[in-house]
This record gives sequence, C-alpha cells and structure tokens, in this order.
Amino acid sequence: MFSLNRLMLGVGLVFASVSGWALEPVKEIPPPEYWDHYVVMVWQFKTDVLKDHEKYASVNLNAFHIDRNNPKAAAFSKEKKWPFYVDHAADKGYLHLGKNAAQLGSKPKGIVARPNSLADPATMAKMKGFLDANIPKSKDAYPLGYALDDEVSLGTFCSPFEVDGSPQSIAGYRKSLQELYGDVAKLNAQYGSSYQNFDAISPKPFEAVRKQISAKGIGKINLSEWCDWRAYMDTQFAEAIAELVRHCNTLDPKVPCGFVGGQGPTAFGGYDWRKLSKAAQWCEAYESGGNNEVIRSFWGQKRPLLKTYFPRKDAFAQNAWFLWYYMVHGNRGTICWPDGWFTPDGVADHIKELAGTFKEIQGPVSKLVMDGEFQYDPVAIYYSHPSIQVTWSLDAASHGGTWVSRSSSMDNNLSTSHLTRMGWSKALEDIGIQSRFYHMDHLLDGQLEKDGVKVLVLNRALCLSDKEAEAIKKFAAAGGTVIADHMCGIFDEHGKARATGVLDDLFGVKHDLAKGIFTGATCTEVDAEKGYKGLDDNNWEGGRSPQFSDVAAVELGLAEDGGKAAAKAGEVPVVVKKGKAVYLNLSTIGYYKKRGTDATKAFGPFLAGLLAEAGVKPRVVMALDGKPTTTTEPIFWKNGDKITFCVISNLKLGASDTSMGDVSGELGNGKVKLKVTFAKAVKGLKNERTGKVLGDGASFEDEFTPWEANVYTFTP
Repeated sequence: MFSLNRLMLGVGLVFASVSGWALEPVKEIPPPEYWDHYVVMVWQFKTDVLKDHEKYASVNLNAFHIDRNNPKAAAFSKEKKWPFYVDHAADKGYLHLGKNAAQLGSKPKGIVARPNSLADPATMAKMKGFLDANIPKSKDAYPLGYALDDEVSLGTFCSPFEVDGSPQSIAGYRKSLQELYGDVAKLNAQYGSSYQNFDAISPKPFEAVRKQISAKGIGKINLSEWCDWRAYMDTQFAEAIAELVRHCNTLDPKVPCGFVGGQGPTAFGGYDWRKLSKAAQWCEAYESGGNNEVIRSFWGQKRPLLKTYFPRKDAFAQNAWFLWYYMVHGNRGTICWPDGWFTPDGVADHIKELAGTFKEIQGPVSKLVMDGEFQYDPVAIYYSHPSIQVTWSLDAASHGGTWVSRSSSMDNNLSTSHLTRMGWSKALEDIGIQSRFYHMDHLLDGQLEKDGVKVLVLNRALCLSDKEAEAIKKFAAAGGTVIADHMCGIFDEHGKARATGVLDDLFGVKHDLAKGIFTGATCTEVDAEKGYKGLDDNNWEGGRSPQFSDVAAVELGLAEDGGKAAAKAGEVPVVVKKGKAVYLNLSTIGYYKKRGTDATKAFGPFLAGLLAEAGVKPRVVMALDGKPTTTTEPIFWKNGDKITFCVISNLKLGASDTSMGDVSGELGNGKVKLKVTFAKAVKGLKNERTGKVLGDGASFEDEFTPWEANVYTFTP
C-alpha cells in the first residue's frame, strides 16, 4: 500500500517543464474545521431553508446552499451553525454560458468566438467583481466552499462546440505555439504545413481534419493541429478557473474555492482533469468516465470532492446505497436536488425513510474516512488526455458530417475512452485491487518508482511522447510490470500517427493498422450511429470482434516482433509477453458491459493471474452467504496507526449527469453473511457501526446489509 500525499510532491514544476503551457497549481486550502464529516446539503430548489429548516431537521439535514449571496440565509447559518456552500459566486453566463450559448449558433462546424471570452480581461474583471460582491456576505457564517459556477464549460457541457475564436484567444494560442515549438519550421514538420510564421497560424476545427480518419487509415492520421488547439483551450479554461480561485482566496483565505457540476474527461468543454486538478480547491463532479476515481487520485482528501444526489421514489435501497458508496470512497458530501422533498404538508415519504441514513452517514463513522489516506494497491492506470482527444475523434468519425450532433450526453454513455477506463477500474476492483490514476507529471517525476508501484496499466494510451516512453521503459527496466491494452503509443503526444509504436520494442509487437480494428470496418468500439441511448449489442462493435476471456480483440493486424504470443483469438494475438511487459490487444468494454454476469467469469481470474505474476495480490477475499463475490468492494483508509476497512456493494455506475441515472445491480432483500479473509492477520478488528469487536486473526464473519457499508477499524 502507498499513500496519496507523497504522490503530490513536485507536481507543479514537472507540469510546467514538459507541457509547454505551464499552469501553476493553486495553493491548497483544507476544508474548514467544521467540515470534518460527511455533509448532506440541500440545494435551494422549490424549498427555502429560512421557511423549511424545521422540515430539514426532522430528517436530520442541516446544510444548504446560498445562490450568489443571501445575507438573511448567512445570518441564519451563523445563528444555527448550519453550514452551506455558495453557488454562482462568479455569477452565471461566464463559466456556464446559459442563455448566452445561443450566440454560438446552431451546431457550428467551424471555430466560433465564445461569448464572454475567457481570454478577455473584461470577462475576468466582471467575474471578479461578482466575487467581490458575493464572498464577503457569506464568509463570516459557516461556508463550506465557494463554487464559481455550476456545470462550468468552455461551451455547453462537453458537447463539441469549437470555441474560442475571439481575437484575444487566437493571439494567446499563437503565442503558446511559439513557446511550445520554438521554431515555426519545427511546427510545420509536425503539422505537415507551410506557415511562414506563428502569426499566420489559425486553429483548425475538427471538421478540417475529420475526413482523413478511416477504418483502414488509422495508422496514417495526423490530428496535430486540432489536438494542439483543443489542448490550448483546456489550458485556457483551467487558467481562468485558477485565476478566479486565487482571487476568491484573497477575499476569504480560509475556505476553498472551486466549481460544481463537473463533467467527465473528454475533448471538449475544458475537461482535462490533469489540468483542472491544479486549478480548483474543491468540486462536485458528475459520475462520468470514472470521474470519482480520477479526481480522488489527483487530489487526495484535503481537496473536497462531492456528488449530486437525485433519490428516487420507491427505491430506498439504491438511495441509501448511493450515500454510503460515495462516503466510503472519500467524498466529503453530497448536494441534493430536492424536487418534491418538501411540501406545505411536510416531508415526502421517500425522504422520511432516509432520515436514519442521513443521520448516520453524517455522524462519527464518516470521520474515520474524511481525513484518512486512501490506501491503494501498487497498481497504476495511466491517464493520457491526448489519447482521450484522439479517442473522441475516432468515435466521432462514425457520424461523418453530423459529428456536431454528438452531444455531451451521448459522449457520457458511449465514449470508448470513458468505457474502457471504467472497465479497467471495475475489473481491478472486482478482483480486490484498488488502483489509482497517474498522469504524465507523475510519470516523468519518477513518482511511480518512489511510490513502489509494481504494475503500470496503459489504458488506451494511444498517444505517448518520446519522454513518456523513455520513462515507461525506465520503470520496466527497474523491475516494473507494464500492461498495455491496445494501439499503445501509435500516435505521438500531438495526435500524429507514428511509423511504429513508440513502445513496440518494449512489448515485442508490431502493428498493421491497415487491417483495421474489431470488425475491420470501424474506427470505434461503440458506434453511436447504431444506437445512442446506451451501450447495447447493436452499437457495441466489440461484440462482433474475435473474443478472448469474454472480452474483444482490437487490432486485427497485430503481430509478434520479439515478443511471444501467450494467447490468440482465432489468428489474432491477444496476449503477447516480452519479459515483464504484457501487450493485451484487448478492450475492457465487454467486461464492463457484462460485468457481474456469467459472461465475465473468465476475465477476472485471467487479470488476477497477470497481477500475481507481478507480485500483486488482493489484501482481502470476501464471500457472501458462502459464495465468492466479485461485486463487493474492499476499501482501506489509513488514520494514524489504525486502518479503516470498508465493505460496500459495487454496483454498475454508468455515466450520467444525474449521478443516479444509470445505477444497476442487485442489492437483495436483507442482511447476508459476510466472510472476510485477510492476506495478513490483523489485530483488534471492530465493526464501528455496531460496536462488535471481532478480535485478532485473518478470517472473520459478520452480517452485511448490501445497501449499506460495513465500516471496521483494525491495527495492521
């Protein structure tokens, strides 16, 4: 096990030196001392805390939100010591365009000027003015955090709007390219262009590069001009947030500032979480593309992470499970959308039945998690945002000229990037392994070696720089195991196809991408043209690909070149080994799609075997009612010399802007018998919810309610 705090050391300096577009991390402001437990906040929608606070209290709720500023509500907070967060502190229409989004036009294919350009000093001055007006009216009460705005974005959510073509933004882009490349000749060599100087450069929208993408031509693509433009816009967005956060800190240096309504990592909207993790001090982010694991990996517990809560009628088990799930995963609270909760007649029945859960989830048991250190196993998943950009382009190519209609909600549910990332994360959790996400900053700083990482998983790392490849090889040379899934390193960091994969020699493979991927007639694993509402057998191209251990083979033209094929799907090598390097040529989407069914029984043991060869085994094995379970998750936190051990049902969480929109899985009808067997004996195991002391040893039995969490403490 290793801790998160060591991982964060030195990140800012490395980021500045390798990206070309430096972003100085904002300082860390820990949550205020009164935010030492999980907090359930009621958004002021169809309710008013000043009128309804007794109804709140009747179901054990005592936290709320203030929109912009509300002196009366702040005075109430100060009197009652009820905490709150401030939303729209920088107003609306700037970081969230709202009605101003209409100025973008109807699905433009070209680059358009962003209303309230974030490159315009006047825009920043206006938002700072709103902060000047709003923050002082709340800071003397019990604020938990200041949110600049809700559902912030460069455009609208993560839909593909090509902003910002304003003069200030274009000027900044040209300057950034000069800093990145130094010489226009070097840029021309990268782009295949003939610009005379940097002032002659104009950014390229996706439409300008789309037609070169074809099923058999993946190995010839050059998306550099578009990828560089998107990367710059991500930086511009993160820098704007960071500047506002710093300004907010001057107004109240004791309370963190961030944003709410965060989206999943994708090519549009500004959502490169590698950059955003340095720009904000707290956030609420929707469950999209593995957001919870990615953000926690980059932040730790001193920067609060929250979820939005949409409980359903007649769904008590799922409603309760949601709260327990995110609490034991380290979220510091939830923001409730209380539509229909409070009426003139009282409190809705489905909220009344949660009163006990609200009370316990915000009580002493949550303090065992809130300020602990998440204990990861020595397995890293690589986060590559250039690869996310290129993956989006391959997904969008299936739409042809209608790619502009690939909405944020479609991307949430059908992004190949999202789904493979969640597939890896869940597959590892299902065999009892807690992985964490690392990005380029950590890799180039040698952080994997410093943290004792044994296995590096290159999840759809299509784009890798020479420096990244060098660091990965160094990790492998030092004894680390490297596992890649497919098309690894076939592009450089700008999205330009390479003649040979940058890590082919490490894995002992070679690619013939002219033979295509999956069926040979697609650029993407999930074709939204064949169905856009969710992943199904019709739009999942992987279901028609050669299969191995219940998952799909990807590269039809992969061949051994110094490595040895340990397994094939038909004639296609799917497991190629060279020393401790393993090239899988597989996708985890099939596992994620069929997770928890008999159809995925083969992949878990196969993956567990690969990790065991690298010296990584689960810390605990669990069974429910005498049967092994793969969808019950073990979580470990460190608090001083004690370990907090949590057991939670690990339901399938699809991408959703409503967080609970795509929860699926069985929670049963009542208590079950839980058997826990630790790899190493523990001392003084105690169920902190029931008070039951189970004592010393390696194997224990207890009761478990599948829609709640068991929370134990022990001494290693």
